[in-house]
Amino acid sequence: METTKVVILLTLVLLYYCASILRRPKRPLPPGPARLPLIGNLHQYPKSEPWKTYQKWHKKYGPIMTVKYGPQTIIMLGTHQATKDILEKRSERYSSRPRMVVAERVTKNLQTSVMPYGKLWRIHRRLQASLLNNSTCQFYHEIQEVESHQLLFDLLSTNDFSDRFRRFSASLLFTLAYGKRMPRGDEHEVQEIDLLIKNLMEVVMMGNWLVDLFPQLEYLPRRLSKWKQVADGFHDREVKLFTQNLRAALERGNWNWTKALMGVPEAQKLTEKELSYVIGFLYEAGSDTTTSVLEVFMLATVLHPDAVRTAQLELDTVVGQHRLPSFEDMSNLPFTMAFVKEVLRWRPIVTAGVPRLVEQDDEYMGYRIPKGSVVIPNSWSLYLDDDVFENADSFSPERWIQNSNLQLSGFGFGRRGCVGKHLTVNSLNIIIARLLWAYDIRPEKNELVDAFRMKQVGLVSRPMPFRALFQVRSPSRESVIRRIGASSQEATDEILDRIQANVAGTKVV
Repeated sequence: METTKVVILLTLVLLYYCASILRRPKRPLPPGPARLPLIGNLHQYPKSEPWKTYQKWHKKYGPIMTVKYGPQTIIMLGTHQATKDILEKRSERYSSRPRMVVAERVTKNLQTSVMPYGKLWRIHRRLQASLLNNSTCQFYHEIQEVESHQLLFDLLSTNDFSDRFRRFSASLLFTLAYGKRMPRGDEHEVQEIDLLIKNLMEVVMMGNWLVDLFPQLEYLPRRLSKWKQVADGFHDREVKLFTQNLRAALERGNWNWTKALMGVPEAQKLTEKELSYVIGFLYEAGSDTTTSVLEVFMLATVLHPDAVRTAQLELDTVVGQHRLPSFEDMSNLPFTMAFVKEVLRWRPIVTAGVPRLVEQDDEYMGYRIPKGSVVIPNSWSLYLDDDVFENADSFSPERWIQNSNLQLSGFGFGRRGCVGKHLTVNSLNIIIARLLWAYDIRPEKNELVDAFRMKQVGLVSRPMPFRALFQVRSPSRESVIRRIGASSQEATDEILDRIQANVAGTKVV
């Protein structure tokens, strides 16, 4: 009898405790701009340069804020601390992607960047990382040097730097991925894939289609859903192009990423279509980003001649004028390397990270982050945060030398960070060092260069177009450039064979 009373008492206590928890008010969402019923903040969606609007909102509402576009709750992060705490320290909850209906239909969930976190994504990531880890990327220095030789040589006869930067990026990645150099930059392979990428980025951007905000619209018939026709057309074109490039790479007599993966057991389990996306993504992701960062470098160069002169003095002291800077010089060029870091910070080309799906309820700073919501780091706010980067609007490479604790996180956070970081940084280091060594760069006469205006194409932002002039710094430097220009025509097969010899035995990580 006594035992029964105890059990009943304990049950009542437990029920009371559970009821008190259920009655307890939920923690609030992070603050944010006032919302309207049904549409949330859609009426406030910035039509241009949204990163600047989000930066203003962060200054008003704090490091973590809520925006609602239709029924979708978006948690935006505006400081390094909040972003690292959430996306890195709790990465197990924030590594997947929200369902982006149009992107899903375009890629059939085969494109690594929009793929949900799971088994297939991990396979993609391991295969890509085996080609792009820090150790393996050291073996690509020779092809990066050859492509930089041609870039320097081309700029002797043209000031169209954007076009030449695009050629560099396209040729480097196409050579590695598919075994074929692009010495002109207007080859049909480059034109086809670059046009596809440009159009795709516009199509798959979350928010460009109502169906991404109101997924119920997916069930409308095809004749009433223009997005389905557009998405299916792009998917067919992308698959055709990726498989065409993959098959051509396998037929070539040289080493390339495609052939390298064919020998990996994990890759052999993939279909041809799946493997073509593993490789195709690396070209898509890398070709435009490097070009955009180099355009930011040009913007910084024409607007901040004092920083340029300091870097050139360092290069002249360490390298001299009778040879090019090499990868071996980088450790002796602290200011030049700081210049590269400041380019990446000063105008981040990915102004807002790709959305992350919240896979379980969470709390941060006393606010709730509900399961099913979307988290987006606002890179523009992160890098222009005066609490972290003193006088953040100013271009100051010295900050990286004076404070070794500063962190550069322009390559993403947590498990979904950029897999091509090492290749990209190596390219930027060698190109920027060599451009500063070789040329004086200034804006064309009467050219007004805006330091703050950026245009967005898909996920990537770049400076508004401007014109600049390249003048060789001395006759001896011009002689070096003309001499090495000939070496850029060295047989691609020989370079790739040397890379193959170096990477032999590399395993998937």
